Amino acid sequence: MIRSNRRGLTPTETLLVAALVAAFALIVASRFVADPTHEARELTIVRVQTVMDALERYAIDNAGVFPTTDQGLNALVVKPQQPPLPIRWPGPYIDDPKMLEDAWGMPLQYVSPGAGNRPYVLWSNGADRAEKGEGEDADIQSWDRSTQIP
Repeated sequence: MIRSNRRGLTPTETLLVAALVAAFALIVASRFVADPTHEARELTIVRVQTVMDALERYAIDNAGVFPTTDQGLNALVVKPQQPPLPIRWPGPYIDDPKMLEDAWGMPLQYVSPGAGNRPYVLWSNGADRAEKGEGEDADIQSWDRSTQIP
């Protein structure tokens, strides 16, 4: 009998599986919703979570270092050429640059380091494209779990 020393999934594989399951669940759930604004909001939530997962994979590959604000989210698509250069970049971490936009065609906002001892903050200003909207116009923020998929 051949035995493998490998046990379970690596952290990167676990993050990828979680992102795929969340995306699939959202796609299935969206079939029951006819409101285009709500669907766009849900799509943006999935994109924010997918980018968050990609940022975590980038940090795992780079000793806990996230892309800087200047490097931006483009560091997930193209290897950064400005310091701090990644230790390891097996990317791209995001295959489709459209994933770096919200469902309304606006770039996702990214700052690293983020406020409040967060390694980064990532957000969309929502359907109204303005800060601090309410309801379907509410901002979608990486640090606010009430704007994420439970």
